[in-house]
Amino acid sequence: MLTDYTPKIAKVDLEHGLYYNGSCRNASVARWDSHKQRFIHWRTKFGHKFLEEICHPEDDAVFDVFVVESIMTDPVEEIPLDKT
Repeated sequence: MLTDYTPKIAKVDLEHGLYYNGSCRNASVARWDSHKQRFIHWRTKFGHKFLEEICHPEDDAVFDVFVVESIMTDPVEEIPLDKT
């Protein structure tokens, strides 16, 4: 099975603090932090919930990336940018 890592929104078009729908191994919603040039998302592992950073596909061709699909207008849960 081939996976398409081509984002529908280029990195240059991302806006600081906005939430995005997309996909990676551990999340389908992430928030863009333009200062860190990373997405931030909630991850749950072994019953513990924590924030995790992940790259845009333009920045990494080896590890997991967040493939952006669309802007999310009504996030269910806040993803703080100042906690990672």
